[in-house]
This record gives sequence, C-alpha cells and structure tokens, in this order.
Amino acid sequence: MKKYNLLTSLLVSGLAFAQTGNVGIGTQTPTRNLHIEGDLRIRNLENKAADADYTKVLAVDNNGNIDYVNKSSLLPDMTGEIQKTVINNEYTTTGNTPTDTNTLKCGRFEFAFISDSTTGLVRFRLNQAPATNVNVYTTFEQNFAPFNTSDGFQFEASTSPRTFTTSNTFIDVPVGSGQAQITNGEYNELYITYPGDAVFYRVSFYRVNQNGKTHWVNACETF
Repeated sequence: MKKYNLLTSLLVSGLAFAQTGNVGIGTQTPTRNLHIEGDLRIRNLENKAADADYTKVLAVDNNGNIDYVNKSSLLPDMTGEIQKTVINNEYTTTGNTPTDTNTLKCGRFEFAFISDSTTGLVRFRLNQAPATNVNVYTTFEQNFAPFNTSDGFQFEASTSPRTFTTSNTFIDVPVGSGQAQITNGEYNELYITYPGDAVFYRVSFYRVNQNGKTHWVNACETF
C-alpha cells in the first residue's frame, strides 16, 4: 500500500486541479481544460493531407491558446481574380511531318499542325460548327530559331478577321507572308478571343528535331 501511494504521489505531483475542473501541468491556475506551461512533444503522427475528413488545422494565439481554423479559410480569396487554365498537346513523329488528326481542343477552338506540301502549317477551327458565320481577329507572334537563315522576330495584329463558316473546316493562321508555318526550332504564339466571351486565349506552337524525332508541342492557356 505504501508503494502504491508513493507512485500515485509522484504521478500527480506536477499536476494541478482547479475547482473549475481544469487540469494544469506546470501551473497552479489552469485556464483551460488542459493547461500546459512548458513544452509539448507529440510523436508518430500520420499525414492526413489527402483525407477529406480532416478539414481543420490547429492554430495558436499569442497567449498560447490552441484552437482550430477550417482549412478552407486558409485558401486565398480568388474573388475577382483571373482564372487560368492550361491544356497541352505534345507528340513525336519519326519524320518532319505532323499528324493531322492529333489536335488540341481548348475552349471554343481546336488547333493543329497540318501536314501539307510544306510541313508544320498552323491552322485552327471552332470546337463546334457555328449556326452562322463567326468572325475572329488574331494576333500572331513568330520567333524564328537562330539556326535558321531567316531567324528573327515577327509580330502581326491582323486587321482582317478570320471567318469560321458553318462547314467549320480548318482555316489558316495568317501572317504577313500568308500562312503561318513552324520550322525546326521555332516557337510561335497566337492570341485570340471569341466574340462575346470574356475569355482570352494564348496558344503556343513549338517544333524541334531531337534524336531522330520531331517533337510537336501545342499549348493553350485561357485567362
């Protein structure tokens, strides 16, 4: 019996019990259900970041009081901010000719490298055929590769619209010289909007030959 009393005394010697029912460790005046004046160590916790049931995060105020806040309240407020999406399409061919059927669909539009008498032509159409003709204006930026003889930069904001008809066939992306063409090592960008939509499109076209293959890269960003 003496041994039991001694052990009990040792266990509770660092504890304080207030009349409120609060328990204090290192303090005689606990202000919460469990009040610790000192360090706290917890081990062997599990990562529950992917568990949808864990919706709260512990938070500590300047007085050391521990409570929780909802995880959703920690997300940035995107009210009124631009929502951006990115869609990519990248494939390779063993020759210098792209695949006509390998296209990129993004929002209202569909983009593609089209094989023709000269390879790497850039064309586009609507995702769905319109009931009536639709006119859109384009801005195109060409960045010629330095290892091409005609390397440089070209920027064109077309004053004439491109017209999508009810047949919705692919049409050319125009430049000053006629048809936009992506040569080896060239990176180009197309800027476009659809009439009446509050969406801005930036579409990238890139082509490069590496290790016996031609890489065709098409990326669409909407803002």
